[in-house]
Formats: sequence, C-alpha cells, structure tokens
Amino acid sequence: MSSRREKRRDRDSEREDNIYRYYRDLKDGRDRVKVSDQIYECPYCREYEKKEYTYLQILNHASRVGTKSKTASSRSRERHLGLEMYLKRCFDKTDKTLRSRTDPYENDNDHKQFALPSLPTDSVDNNTVVAHRAERYKNDNGQKQIMVSSVRTESMGYSFVASRESKESAGRPIKHDLPSHTHKRRAENMKPEASEELIVYPWMVIIANIPVELKDGRYVGDSGRKLKDEWTLQGYQPIKVHPLWNYKGHTGFAIVEFNKDWTGFDNAMTFAKKFEMDCHGKKDWQRAREKGEQKLYAWIAREEEYHRKDKMGEYLRKNADLKTISEIEKEDKIKEARLMCNLTNSLDMKEKQCEEIKKNISKTEASFSNVMRQKEDMIKAYNEEQEMSRKQQCKEIEIIYREHERTKLMLEAKREELRLYEMGLRAREYLNESERRRLDHLKEKKEKNEKAIMVQKKAEESMMKLAESHRKEKHQLYQRIIELQKKLDDKQQLELDIEQLRGAVEVMRPISDGGDAEAQKKMESLEENLKEKEEDLESLEELNQALIVKEKKASDELQDARKELISGLKDRPISTASVGVKRLGDLDHKPFVSAAKMKYPAAEAEEKAGEFISLMDSKIREVSISGVINEEDDGIKAIKNEWGDEVYKSVVTALRELNEYNPAGRCPVPELWNFKAGRRATLSESVEFILRLWKTNKRKRT
Repeated sequence: MSSRREKRRDRDSEREDNIYRYYRDLKDGRDRVKVSDQIYECPYCREYEKKEYTYLQILNHASRVGTKSKTASSRSRERHLGLEMYLKRCFDKTDKTLRSRTDPYENDNDHKQFALPSLPTDSVDNNTVVAHRAERYKNDNGQKQIMVSSVRTESMGYSFVASRESKESAGRPIKHDLPSHTHKRRAENMKPEASEELIVYPWMVIIANIPVELKDGRYVGDSGRKLKDEWTLQGYQPIKVHPLWNYKGHTGFAIVEFNKDWTGFDNAMTFAKKFEMDCHGKKDWQRAREKGEQKLYAWIAREEEYHRKDKMGEYLRKNADLKTISEIEKEDKIKEARLMCNLTNSLDMKEKQCEEIKKNISKTEASFSNVMRQKEDMIKAYNEEQEMSRKQQCKEIEIIYREHERTKLMLEAKREELRLYEMGLRAREYLNESERRRLDHLKEKKEKNEKAIMVQKKAEESMMKLAESHRKEKHQLYQRIIELQKKLDDKQQLELDIEQLRGAVEVMRPISDGGDAEAQKKMESLEENLKEKEEDLESLEELNQALIVKEKKASDELQDARKELISGLKDRPISTASVGVKRLGDLDHKPFVSAAKMKYPAAEAEEKAGEFISLMDSKIREVSISGVINEEDDGIKAIKNEWGDEVYKSVVTALRELNEYNPAGRCPVPELWNFKAGRRATLSESVEFILRLWKTNKRKRT
C-alpha cells in the first residue's frame, strides 16, 4: 500500500508541475489567449474546434475540460487546468472587475489556503476507492490550513477502512481552492440577501419569449433538445430544457434545469446574469413583453414563479422545492458532517480491527512456529524411519536379484535347448516340405510335358498331314500341268493336222469334181480323216476345260494356304528369319533416316525423313505413274542427287514391286518372301521353314 501511495503522490506531483509549466508558458506569452478586450480563444483546442469566448465562457470551458471531460487526454486536461490558473491570476483590471462579481474572495488569504475539492475520490483498484478527508485546523501563526487523510472504501464489503497518511504528509498544509466552498461564497456575494430569499431547488432558470408559430391550429416552437445543445456548446452545462405546453400548444416559455451541486448553481447564475447583462432579464421581460420582440429572456426561478397558477408554477411545484441558500448549505454541511462522522467511526473501528488482527497475527505466528518445530521433528523421524526401511528393502532386493539371476540363467539354458530342438524340427519340416514341393513340381511338370507332347504330337501329325497333302497336291498339280502341256501340244498338233487336211480337201475338191475316181476316193478318205480329227479336237477341248476348272480349284487352295501362312508369320520378326512376310510396295525407312541424319540436325532428322517418306509413298501410289522406270526422269534424278543412291534404290524397288504384284490397286500387299534369296518364297519353302521352327521349339520345351 505504501508503494501505491508513493506512486499516486508522484503522479499528483508530476501533474501539478505540468499544470504550473503550462501556466508559465501562458504567462510568458508563448501561447495567446486574449484576442481583444472582451474576446478570448483557447490555444489548446484544435483548429476546427476553436471559437470566440467571453471571459466567463473560456473560464467555464477550461474548468469543464480540465476537471469533467471524460474524452480529453491527461495532457489536454493539464493544459486546460493551467489555462484556468492563468485566467484566474493574470488578466487586466476589467477582467478582475468582472470576475469579482462571481469570485469575491480572490484576494482572501485565508480562502487561498484551500484548493482540495470536497471529498474527491481516486481509483486504487477494481474494488477500492480512496476518498480524501479534509480537516481544518489552525497552525501556530493562526492561519487556516487543512490536513489530508485517506479513507478507503471497499465496494464489495460496503465497509470503510481509514488509514492515516505518513508523518511527512500528515502535517503538510495543502494550498488549493475548495470549489464547493468557493461556489457557496460566490452565491453569498452575488446575492447578499440569499440567506433570506427563497429560491427554487434544484436550480432552474425560466426562459421566456421563445419564438412560436401557429400550425394546424396549435402553436409550435423550438424543441428543448435544440436549446439544450446550443447552451451546452456555450459552456453552461444544462441537464434538461423543458418547454411548457398547454391546450393551445407551445406557451413560449421553457424551464432550464441545472445540476443540484454548487457548480450547477454557478452555471445557472452565470446563465441568468448573461441575459441580465444583455438587458434580457426578468424586469426587462416585464417591460418589453408587449413590444413583440423575438429575443429570449431568462431569470432564476424563485418564490414568485413557484407559486404561479399556470403551467410554469405547476411544473416547478411538481419537480422542485423552495429553499434558502443557508438551508441548502446547512443540508450539505449536515451530509458532510454525517459522512465525516461515519468515516471517522469506520476509521476508529478499522483501527481497532487492525490491532486485533495484529494480535491474532502474533498469536498465529507463535502457533505457526510451534507447528513448524513439530513438523521438523516429525520430518526428521520420518526420514530416519524411511532410511532404515530403505536399507532393509535394499537387502531384500539384493537377495531377490540374486535369485532372479540364477533363475534367469536356468531359463536361458532351457530356452537355448528348446530353440535348438525347434530348429531341428523346422529343418526336418522344411526338408519334408521342400521334398513334397519338389515332387509336386516334378509331377506337375511331367503332366505338363505329357500334355505338351500330346499336343505337339497332334500338331506334328496334323502338320505332317498338311505338308503331305500339300506335297501330293503340288505333285498332282505338276503332273496335271505336264499332262495339260502334253494335251495342249497334241491339241495344237491336231489343229495343225486339221488345217492341213482342210487345205488338202480344198485342193482335192476341184480335182474330184473333174471326175477322177482315184481323186474322189482320196477326197473321201481325207474328209473322213478330217472328221475324226475334229471329233478328237472336241474331246480334247472338253478335257482341257475340265482340267482348267481343276487347276483353278487347286490354285485357290494353294492361295488359301499361302494366306494362312502369311497370317501366321506376319507378326514374327524378320531380322534373322530366312522366310517371312514382306509388304511389297512399302518403302524401306532406314535409308531415308540415314540420309536425313546426314542432311539435317539430329533433332529434325526423323521428322524430315517422315515427311519425305510420306511424300514419296503418295507419289509411287499414283495410277498415272508408268510401269516402266525411266532413270532419266527428272524426279528420279532429283531423288538420287538430293538423297543419295540408297534412297533411290528403295524408291525404285517399291515402284517395281507395285508394278509387278499390284499394278491395279497401287497399294502394298503382304507376301511370303525368301529374304536370303531376295525373291518370293514358294509354298514348299514356307512349309519347310515352319517345320524347322516347330522342331526347334519342340527341342527347347523338352
């Protein structure tokens, strides 16, 4: 708590220093306040907030911002408090004369000894508030001074704890003004007869001659909020403006309410004085009410207004009372005395409680010392007992550990024995399993081999039958061809003989017509011979036709066999095979790629080769190309000169193959080819190649 007081005292001291520093800046002329004899402006407000004030207005402004503003920063409050100090102390005689009306005790030395507000509060923490208590006393010189003590209220417990300040601050006089007493003395100075005159409390001011106009049969005028905002901006701080209405509407009167404290009284009196100084007071209103002026009039509400029989009096009687200033002061003094008494009693009670707490603390400390001594003895005994127990446990653990080691060795030996036995069992099991798997594998392999042998045998038999049938058919075909050739020769010889006989008959016909009998007989014999030859020719024609049909059938069967062989060998690689399938009329790509690599960069070679291959393939398939290859042709020469001999040979070969094997369709055809001989493979060569291939695969499988 002492450190907290020290911090608070340091903050208060720093705050007073800053206020005095700003006061010195104003006094030395660094900041300007007074614009003219009657106009002032605040040097600490922002540019858009600056406006012109009278002396009272700027004094109220500085006091309000310095003490009551909740939005201003601490620096702004300190500046405005320095401004307030400067206005009170440093102004010309005109301002002093004006201020003497509201502060008659400016030069009162006794009064200037007091500057602490009546019971201000400082926040200490979330639940504690410190209130300063001021006690007047007289020092050795007879001067009035004040001594401060702190009273802390705890909001959670609704109790008060009083504590005296330190000895250094207990007897120190604090020289500040007391605002509450100042306002009271101002009221006494402004109204010498205020102690006898009844005034409306809470403080209220009557506003008259508010402009009204007739709308829809009723009088209307400015709202109370608008008037309140206007006067708040002027620094008078009204809490409420209540327009008075009757059955006709707005009466043109309003009642302005101020706070109940002496600050509210000061604001109300200043507000009324302002109108009175402008010749708009109560008496002025009574004289000018019949002139129809549009200006406002105002005066303090007193006994006369309180007892009026209209809406004004009704409102005042309902919301306020009639009291004298002395009665209000007495009530405040009674409240302060009651509060001081309560705080003093609470302070005394708390001091007694503190003494009792100190005694209880002493007793508790003694009891705590005994308890701690007993605790140390108990801990010492417990530690000794634990040490003995630990030693005994160590011995038992040692015995158990040795027994555990012996048992562990026995178990390790047993486990090793069982492990070896298990390994033997697993080895035998593995051998048995491996043997069983090997036998199963051999059995399965044997079955597969037997099945393969059977399949191979059947395939071999069918292949042999097919080969034998092809051989027989081929032999028969050759025999038939020889026979047909012989028949053809006989037919041709017979046709020749018939032609000769016909010629002889034609020669002999004139002779026989001449009547020669021998010639007639010879003619008849020639005709008979010719007739026999023609009959033989007809029989040969019939036989030849039958042979042609058989040859066509045999040729179709051979073509079907070649197609089967082509379909079986077309997917087989031809790199090492002697017999395979070749697409006659296709271009060989290798010479093109090799020539492109020599002619173009490696990245573009394959692409360029593909483009040229596509171009040449489309050209050689054109029907218009002649079947005869002319080496002197410009296109052939261009290919040979640009791409080389290998590309030229590939193009010529493809062109010859198309002309020979498919001149009508002009598209590549698959054909059995003997790659070693470089010619078309015969059917027998293809069958022999398949048989050799089959025997090789058979040996590999076995």
